[in-house]
Amino acid sequence: MQLVDAKGEMTAETPWAGIFVKKADPLVLQALEEKGLLFAAPNFEHSYPHCWRCDTPLIYYARESWFIKMTAVKDDLIRNNNTINWIPESIGKGRFGDWLENVQDWGISRNRYWGTPLNIWECECGCQHSIGSIEELKSMSPNCPDDIELHRPFIDNVTITCPECGRQMKRVPEVIDCWFDSGAMPFAQHHYPFENKELFEQQFPADFISEAVDQTRGWFYSLLAISTLIFNKAPYKNVIVLGHVQDENGQKMSKSKGNAVDPFDALETYGADAIRWYFYINSAPWLPNRFHGKAVTEGQRKFMGTCGTPMHFSSSTRISMNLTRQTISWSTTSSPSWINGSFPS
Repeated sequence: MQLVDAKGEMTAETPWAGIFVKKADPLVLQALEEKGLLFAAPNFEHSYPHCWRCDTPLIYYARESWFIKMTAVKDDLIRNNNTINWIPESIGKGRFGDWLENVQDWGISRNRYWGTPLNIWECECGCQHSIGSIEELKSMSPNCPDDIELHRPFIDNVTITCPECGRQMKRVPEVIDCWFDSGAMPFAQHHYPFENKELFEQQFPADFISEAVDQTRGWFYSLLAISTLIFNKAPYKNVIVLGHVQDENGQKMSKSKGNAVDPFDALETYGADAIRWYFYINSAPWLPNRFHGKAVTEGQRKFMGTCGTPMHFSSSTRISMNLTRQTISWSTTSSPSWINGSFPS
């Protein structure tokens, strides 16, 4: 029995119907205490998930979903991963490798409005059918428009004829996990396998990709998962994993925390070369980088200032002494080389 509805409110089966689940917490504890069923309810501080948009507390919610049985191809995933050159290797063998060793079936459906509609139609008789192309959809549907728009709400109006009982089948309401979209990128960008077959085969697998370390459970995985299911091979040959850019105190940057840096403001303040140089010398690409103005200006002063001083001196001297009209020669001796030239009186 589910005592919390899809809006996060307590259901009518409880004494707290319509109350947001987190606001109902103290009421539940009070009821347990009144019945002598409460052992203890200590207060302690811990991290808790919140909506990144509105900062509302979240809950884990049990609901029916559609899954891809990734556990059935676990050995293939691991074997294909071993053909990839990971930089650093510890991510591919460790963090990503451990993820594959403990791979779970992929919950592919989402209960949202926007997204790629899940291409499964159901009939009242229990028959289910997955549509694989527009051509197949039109061949099975009595009401599919010639210029069908494959997104909601248009696709929800299209029915297909049940191959078992002849009644009309309706599409399920779910959409597909957006990470499936990202993992399908190598194929979807060329509308493969319906066209551009030669172009796709020239570009697949990719020679090189790069993303941040959190993509071990995101893009890196979705690419490998779909490629393994379709071709049973790795979708990329080399991957460089990047560390996250953090604030001065080593905290993840976040607009809600107020510690995020606007990249355009940083470019305007420090210049592109200074920022490039900071990231180049600060640490290996796969390690976290603490980004703050003092660190950038320090590198700017020590290196770029050192390089800029003689360049500025040379430029100003050339202008003031009109060296463009002089003949300059190099003197090569055992001592350092010097520029020799005669200056106008």
